[in-house]
Amino acid sequence: MSLVEICIGKSQYKIACRDDEKEKLLELSKSLNERVNRLSLSLKNADEKTLLVITALMIEEELNQKNNEDDGDEEPKLNDQDMYDAISENMENVADYIEKLSQKIGNY
Repeated sequence: MSLVEICIGKSQYKIACRDDEKEKLLELSKSLNERVNRLSLSLKNADEKTLLVITALMIEEELNQKNNEDDGDEEPKLNDQDMYDAISENMENVADYIEKLSQKIGNY
């Protein structure tokens, strides 16, 4: 297992992953960061959390469109393991956010 530090917007996140997933995770985070940064140019007053949610919704829309373009009733593009991995990753991000928030509250 590796601990990879990625940058999305103005925030740093530490994500645990298998060693063989490290490069892919860095590649995906770079792509996500570029999406968030492009969106921030359009929505200058939006906070980072809102930018991340809007970016995630845009990605979800792209996935839905891609799945709808597929012919017939083929298997979905994301299998159960991919979904579990994505949910796990998001839970780690939420846990990091809550930890940082609790530290800020503790400083008051």
